[in-house]
Amino acid sequence: MPLKKKIKIKEARLGSRLLGEAIKDGDRYTIRINARHSSEKSRLNTVVHEALHVGDFDLTEAHVRKLTSVVTEVLWREGYRRNIK
Repeated sequence: MPLKKKIKIKEARLGSRLLGEAIKDGDRYTIRINARHSSEKSRLNTVVHEALHVGDFDLTEAHVRKLTSVVTEVLWREGYRRNIK
């Protein structure tokens, strides 16, 4: 099934406590990721977390956190890493 949402991921300085945020603007979405993550796994966790918000903004934060931990751990164990060029 093709993705109908237009999603852009940007790195930004979001402050010391905020790791990421999902922003909806019409049919476009922006996921902003804090450029200062402590590890690649932490960054992956944030990308998954914010992508779940984009997928369904009605999910509770508790539900998103639970799903995030499962998906992140599965992807990490399978060796998914960011390809930095």
